[in-house]
Amino acid sequence: MAGKEELQTLIDAWVGKKGYLLPHRIVSDAAESIGTNSRALYSFFKDQGKDFRSWRTSLRMEEAKKIILQEPQEPFSHIARRTGYMDRSNFTNAFKACTGTTPSGWKKKNS
Repeated sequence: MAGKEELQTLIDAWVGKKGYLLPHRIVSDAAESIGTNSRALYSFFKDQGKDFRSWRTSLRMEEAKKIILQEPQEPFSHIARRTGYMDRSNFTNAFKACTGTTPSGWKKKNS
């Protein structure tokens, strides 16, 4: 199993490649693409007082915000798929949970 520094390096590389945008359904899929196992991933984030899924969601939402600003005509259903969500409904729910508003509400405030 990788040490904390090695795992941080693997996670940083995964983030750099935007691996968080892949539509992994379970954490073990994400862990495999990072190059570790789900137990090590859970432990790594727990030690930092974080939750992997929440952390990944926040990365996805930051990417969604960038897309909304850079490509204002892009349908939210396309943004959902581009940020790892299988459908617009799950994307909208995650966006609202993370930002306090819907994607369209956020777009109106920030465009």
